[in-house]
Amino acid sequence: MVFVSDSFVFLFLPLFLLVYALVPARFRNATILLFSLIFYGWWRFDFLPLLIAIACWSWATGLWIVRSNGRERRIALLAAILPPLASLIWFKYANLLVESALTLGAPLGHWTAIPLPIGLSFFVFGAISYSVDAFRKTVAAEPSLVNYATYQAMFGHLVAGPVVRYQSVAERLASRSFDLSEFTEGWRRFMLGFAQKVLLGDTLAPLVDAGYALPNPSAADVVLTVAAYTLHLYFDFAGYSSMAIGLGLMVGLKFPENFNNPYLSGSITEFWRRWHISLSSWLRDYLYIPLGGNRVGKVRSYFNLLVTMALGGLWHGAGWTFLVWGIWHGLGLITARLWSAAYAPAIPALIAHVLTMVFVMVGWLLFRAQDWQVAQTMLSGLLGSNGFVLSSPMAATTRPTELLTLCIGLLVVYAPALPRYPLRGYIARPPFELALLLWLCALWTMQSRTVIPFLYFQF
Repeated sequence: MVFVSDSFVFLFLPLFLLVYALVPARFRNATILLFSLIFYGWWRFDFLPLLIAIACWSWATGLWIVRSNGRERRIALLAAILPPLASLIWFKYANLLVESALTLGAPLGHWTAIPLPIGLSFFVFGAISYSVDAFRKTVAAEPSLVNYATYQAMFGHLVAGPVVRYQSVAERLASRSFDLSEFTEGWRRFMLGFAQKVLLGDTLAPLVDAGYALPNPSAADVVLTVAAYTLHLYFDFAGYSSMAIGLGLMVGLKFPENFNNPYLSGSITEFWRRWHISLSSWLRDYLYIPLGGNRVGKVRSYFNLLVTMALGGLWHGAGWTFLVWGIWHGLGLITARLWSAAYAPAIPALIAHVLTMVFVMVGWLLFRAQDWQVAQTMLSGLLGSNGFVLSSPMAATTRPTELLTLCIGLLVVYAPALPRYPLRGYIARPPFELALLLWLCALWTMQSRTVIPFLYFQF
C-alpha cells in the first residue's frame, strides 16, 4: 500500500483516523502501532516478523544499556546495534556482493536473489540512533514496548522516512492532546505532498524513463532527461516527506523537516544542509563525528568526510553507481572546504548557484543509472559522442504535458527566491484552500494512471 492509492486514501486513512479518534487516549499509541503493522503487512506480511524482532531487540537492549556501566555498557551497545545492522547488510547488500563476485568468476554456484524489505534502511537507522542516544545518555530508555514500537513502526515515516530520532517524539509519545490547528496543518501538508508527487513528480517519470532507455542519447537528450529527473526525484521524495510530516501532525507527533528548498543552494555544502536533512544530520552525528569529525586534523577530516559520503551513497542503494555518487559528493564537499581554507575569492552568487546545480545534476545522472553501463552511456552522450541536438525518439516522447510540468516545477522550486508579491506566497506556501484544490486534481489524475511507487521505497 502506498499513500497515493485508492486503498490508502479512501479506506485505510479514514478508518485509521476514525478508530484513533474513538479510542481512549491511553490506547492511541497501540492503535497507531496496530494500523502500522497492517499497513506494512499489506505489502509483505512475511517481513513483519523481521521488523517486530528489530523493534523488540532495540527496546530490550536499550533498557540494558541504561542499566549498565563501564565495559558492560559498551557490550550492550554493540549487542543493540550489530543484529539490526547485520540484517540491513544481509537483505540490502548480499545480492550486490554475490553478483559482483560471480561477475569476477567466483565459483559460488546458483544464487537466488534476496528481496529487500521496504523501509528497512530507515527502520534500522532509527534503531541505531536510539541505542546510541541511550548510550550517550541523551535520551532516557523507553519503558513501554508499545510506545517504542510505535516510534519505530509509525506508518507515516516507516517506509521512506524522514529518519526520525526517538528524542524528537519521546515527549509526545508519552502524552499528547488533540489540537485542531495542528491537525488542519497536518492535513494541508499531506494534501500538498500528495499533489507534488502525483501532479509534478509522476508526470515527469515517463520522460525520465524514456531518456534512460535511449541506446545512443545526444547531449540534449541527456540534459533534458537529467533536468526532468532532478525535478522528478525532488517532488517525489519531498512530496512523501510532506505527507509523512502531515500524517504525524494529524496524530500529534512532530517529525523533522526533510527539505529546505535544496535547489536554491549556492554551494554543495549548503545543498547538504537543505537536502534530505534527517539523513545528512544522522550521518554527521552517528558516523562522521564518531570517526573523528574535524577533531583529528585536516587530512583525516577530509578522509572521514569522504568515507561518510561514500557509505551514505551505498545506503541509498545496493549498486556501485550509488557508491560513486556518494564519492562524487564527498569530493565536492572536500573541494568546498579546501576552497574556503585557501581563502579563495568568493564566487558570485548566481555563478555559484549554477555551478552547484550542474554538480548536483551530474550526480543525479549517476544516481538514476541502473548500472555502470547505463551511467557510461549517459555520460558519453552528455559529452556529445552522439551529437548535440534532441533526437527524434526523445522529441516524440516529450509532450506538451511534460514540458509544462517542467516549467511549473521550476516555478515551484524558485518561488521562494522570487521578489515579494502575492503570487510568491501562494506558490511557496499554498493555503489550505489551494492545497485542497490541488489534492482533488491529483486524486482525479491518479485515477487515469498506474500507481507509481515512491522512489525512496527502494532504499
